[in-house]
Amino acid sequence: MQPGDDRVEMPAGFSPVVAQEHPLVGYGDWPRLLGYNKLAAKPEANELLSYNSDAILTVSTFGEGKTAAFASDCSPHWGSTEFMDWQPYSAFWSNFVKSLQ
Repeated sequence: MQPGDDRVEMPAGFSPVVAQEHPLVGYGDWPRLLGYNKLAAKPEANELLSYNSDAILTVSTFGEGKTAAFASDCSPHWGSTEFMDWQPYSAFWSNFVKSLQ
């Protein structure tokens, strides 16, 4: 995360793009989100979704564990109705949590 106010409000929405193929992002085109927190992926992390030069979804390891960061929102504020009504929405979040096991 970035120091200071790292919010990027996008009231008109943006669609993240797949930066790297991975089972967590293999759902075709991603729906619009309405904002995100600026993240920069660590060099050892895998940036899976991005928007411009900002990481939206990253995965990595830490010690013997696994980590993930999703820079937007899973519910209203930055999680648009389009995102929450997206057919793979439940599968994405289920797989997101399972990927940390």
